[in-house]
Amino acid sequence: MFKQKSIITILGLSLCCMPVFVQAQLDDPTRPPGHRLVLPGGKKAATATRFSLTSVRISKARRSAIVNERSVESGDMVNGAQVVAIYPSSVKLKKQGKIFTVRLLSQDVMKTKIR
Repeated sequence: MFKQKSIITILGLSLCCMPVFVQAQLDDPTRPPGHRLVLPGGKKAATATRFSLTSVRISKARRSAIVNERSVESGDMVNGAQVVAIYPSSVKLKKQGKIFTVRLLSQDVMKTKIR
């Protein structure tokens, strides 16, 4: 009887933990842009090169930005693209002779009128 209860308890605990394991492998739509899913074993899922701008820091002496989770300055390379310029809400990159702009997410906030 004791063996039967232990087996049932172990089986029940393993079934309770299974949804957590399965959920960890699913892609989360609320993750920030450019986030790459890490597969078991530490390998990252293959995706096309995307660039995401997380933040921009501008001071009198220095301009830097966080692009694809890396701090970069003008002239630096990130995922095969060179940082051309850093602006308050965007970064210009050059890859394979093409220049393109990566922008911060919109920070527009809706305000409701309080009566």
